[in-house]
Amino acid sequence: RDFPRRVRPRPPTTSRQRHKSRTLATMTDNANTTMTDKEVGPTIKLISRVGDAFELPYEAARLSQTVKDAQPCEDDEDNESPEDVEILKVDSPCLEKVVEFLKHYQEDALKDIKTPLEDNTFDGVVKQVWYQDFVKGVDQPMLFDLVTAANFMAIQPLLDLTCLQVSCQLMGKSAEEIRVILNIPRLTAEEEVKARQDHRWIFDD
Repeated sequence: RDFPRRVRPRPPTTSRQRHKSRTLATMTDNANTTMTDKEVGPTIKLISRVGDAFELPYEAARLSQTVKDAQPCEDDEDNESPEDVEILKVDSPCLEKVVEFLKHYQEDALKDIKTPLEDNTFDGVVKQVWYQDFVKGVDQPMLFDLVTAANFMAIQPLLDLTCLQVSCQLMGKSAEEIRVILNIPRLTAEEEVKARQDHRWIFDD
C-alpha cells in the first residue's frame, strides 16, 4: 500500500531574506532596463549592387558620409527613421565586410593612423588586434574592393586602414611585383622612372 509522502513545511521567510530577494529583483530589472535602453535605436539597411540588404544600427552607419548625405532629414543626429540606402557600386560580399567594420567601429573605434607613420610594418602602426585580423583575413581582390568601397562610401577610417595595408604590401617590391599585385599594364622605362620619383616610399629597399 502506498502512502502519500509527507511534505516538510518550508520555514518562514525572514525579513532579511525578503529584503535580499527584493534587492536582487530590483538589480535584475535595472540590468534588463539598461540592456534594453542600449539596444534601442533606429536601424538602417544598406543594399548592395545586386539587391542584398544588410541591416545595422544607424549610429554605426553614420560613419559613412555617403549614407548620411542620402538621408532627407536635415538634422541627421535626430533622424529616428532613416531611409535605407542603395550602395550601387559595391557587391554583396564586400558590403557585408563593410557592415562588419562599421558595427565593430561603433563598439571599439579604430585609433587614428597618424603620419608620418611610427613604424614601417602594419602591425607596428595598427595595434588593435581586431583591425589587424580584419584586413589580413581577406584576399587581395577583396582588399582592393574594400579600398574602393571605403572611398565610394566616404568611410575615412576604413579607407585609412585598407590603404595602409596595401602600402605595406607594396613597400620594398620591385616594379614588376607591384605591376602584378595591382594588375596594371607593364610600365615603360620612362614610366618606371617617373613612378620611382613620385612614389619613392614604395620603391625604397
